[in-house]
Amino acid sequence: MTKLRMMRVNKGLLQIFLALLLVGTIMFVSNYLVYKNSLSGIYNQVSENNKLVVKNMIRVFDDSFKDINELIYAIQLLPYNAWEAEGEGALSMPDAYMTYTNIRLLLSPIEYIEEVIVYHPSSDLAITAAGTIRLSELIRNAYGNSTYSADYWKLQANAKHPLRVYPAGWYEDSGQFGGMRQKLIPVLGSNQTSNMNVLIFLNNEKLMQHVNQQAMMQGTSLIVMDQDRNIVLNTEDNWDLVDMLGELSSGTKPEETLTNKDYEYNLFKSDYNGFLYINKSPYRFANMEAVTEVNRNIMAVAIACAIVLSVLLSFYLYRPVRSIVKLVGLRDQREAGADYRIIRTGIAKIQEENVLIKSQMDVFLAEMRKSAFYSALLDDSPSRETELRMQQYFAEFYKEPSFVLAVIDLRRIGERGQAESMRLEEKAKRLENGLRLALRRSVCVFPMTGRRLVAVIGLADGASRDAAVRQLSSFATKAQPDWLGEDTAEAAVCCVSRLYVSEAGNVHKAYREAEDGFLYRNVHLDRPVIDVQTIRYTWRVHVPLYDIEKAAHYLVTGNETECCRMLSDIFACNAEKEIHYHQLVPVAKTMFYRMLKLMETGEAETSEIIALEADFNRKLQYSYRQEDIQKALIGAVKFIASKANHGPKSKLDAASVAQYIEQHYSENLHLDHMAEKLETTPKYFSNYFKKTFGINFVEYVNKVRLSHAKEMLKHTDLPVADIGEKTGYLNSSTFTSTFKKYYGISPSEYRRNKQTDPVPLQKAKQ
Repeated sequence: MTKLRMMRVNKGLLQIFLALLLVGTIMFVSNYLVYKNSLSGIYNQVSENNKLVVKNMIRVFDDSFKDINELIYAIQLLPYNAWEAEGEGALSMPDAYMTYTNIRLLLSPIEYIEEVIVYHPSSDLAITAAGTIRLSELIRNAYGNSTYSADYWKLQANAKHPLRVYPAGWYEDSGQFGGMRQKLIPVLGSNQTSNMNVLIFLNNEKLMQHVNQQAMMQGTSLIVMDQDRNIVLNTEDNWDLVDMLGELSSGTKPEETLTNKDYEYNLFKSDYNGFLYINKSPYRFANMEAVTEVNRNIMAVAIACAIVLSVLLSFYLYRPVRSIVKLVGLRDQREAGADYRIIRTGIAKIQEENVLIKSQMDVFLAEMRKSAFYSALLDDSPSRETELRMQQYFAEFYKEPSFVLAVIDLRRIGERGQAESMRLEEKAKRLENGLRLALRRSVCVFPMTGRRLVAVIGLADGASRDAAVRQLSSFATKAQPDWLGEDTAEAAVCCVSRLYVSEAGNVHKAYREAEDGFLYRNVHLDRPVIDVQTIRYTWRVHVPLYDIEKAAHYLVTGNETECCRMLSDIFACNAEKEIHYHQLVPVAKTMFYRMLKLMETGEAETSEIIALEADFNRKLQYSYRQEDIQKALIGAVKFIASKANHGPKSKLDAASVAQYIEQHYSENLHLDHMAEKLETTPKYFSNYFKKTFGINFVEYVNKVRLSHAKEMLKHTDLPVADIGEKTGYLNSSTFTSTFKKYYGISPSEYRRNKQTDPVPLQKAKQ
């Protein structure tokens, strides 16, 4: 039994050892392959890159020489010849000054030019970028050189010659800076077409920076030779070219390569001026054999260490592996050795449990975040505990110094009761993701009761608020189907608060402000986003009680079209005044209940009246625009009209009475006459009329007569007395006194001011 257990233990150790050894072997093989392929590959890549760098330097060299040649040519073409104007040896100062000014302008964009000297063979005076000076004094003090003195440059000026580039050399400045040496490259311009000689000194260091010498591979050198194969520039002082030039061709090829000992020479010929550029680079990395030997020793040591480490780790990891087997709950297989399939199964089980626990923790943290936010949202004076909970569970709220609150109401469209494809929580998550992408800001969205969402948008400062509102408006217009769903029966309306500091105490204030924004929104605007900062507050509500009464009169008399027109005019007038939503609703209810009163005397059942009232109020609750409120009222009016005109009418009903008065108002109407026509008593008719119409019979007749009288005063030229007679008044004085009693002005005054409709002052008494 003991022997069998030892065999199982040895099997477990062997499995661990072989696994570790396999890992070490794979690492060794991969390192060896990288080592073998990297040395030659790295060098080849570096060498090719260096050739590209040198070619780019040659192009920059050619461009630089082109710029210098064009500079010399431009100076010689200047219309100012300071020496010819004044005769031999003399200098015209105005021309000299203009030449000096143009030299400075031409020289300014070229940084690697140290100095430009313009001189004449017949004069010792020269013009430079710093002014006029004697050539001998300038060369001696600023550009001293044992080979190229002032006499040398004067001698060159006496003979015709093309452009020449001289070798780089050291020149000493013994003047202002005393003993300073700098490496310069002289360039003497051609004087074959002009007697002005132009000498340019190039700063060697700045020129090499201009051509980007530092990009060359380390250990490489460069020689620049002119068309006569004279060395102009050499970056390596101890470079012997004798053997190398002997093996190269005559330089007729545009590009040539030569390998000699440990170096590779690349020759390039310029297409512009025939200059030769020779690049010297190492044929292989230095100390390559030593590096190779060191790498071999390192790999041998790594192999030995991998074997020893595998043995040690096998014993070290055996007990932890057995503990893992026990931990994953596979005790029935723990005696089977360190089988990695058992371990893998157990680890997968633990991972699944960890994922489940993590998802549960995420749900818990999300609920705690919502709870902390709701506490701050609903409490008008949050406690210190609420602030701490916000900081702990809703840390995103404090990432930005300020915030705005957007309240999104989901209003129903289409048939009520349609099944929704998404829960409110899912819509909140979709909206949150969409707003984060659209606004590129910190956004958190929380679901509320009553089909409402609340979005918290973090902002850096007040300037970013307007941009965020514009982005939110664009998102609300274009992306609603994405987060509401294509088959939804809802549309989103949003109200954005002002900017608040990110504190828990401001959440409730922002929420109340956004809620009030829904009530104070201007009903004539149909926008998906309401900005509380742009709301124009007004209290100019138009509630024309006389017109409402007149519309009810039209409805009683069966003129449904005219009644609806007058109600629509009241809506249009309020829209022009830009009143708020919460102001328009009571106006609509006032008109509705005045019309609903007519059903009390009709044939409608009480249940029908209750159903109509409930339906109207429900439509008002879900309405958002003025058109929705108006449509609900017009629909209710049409229903009332259908009930008022339905079936055979008795003589004593409101519609018949109103219709008779409308048709016979010009006659001598009185209670006895009406009672006789309706086959009832005057007292009963009087009580019935006041209960039905809300006013007594005489006042109602006067209103009908005066309404027609106003129309005649506005649209006819009949005398006042005739109008009074036609509207049922016995004489002109009675008509005038009654008109003035109701409207405060006489009929004549009304005719003169007929553009303004008078408002009734008071009800006439019987």
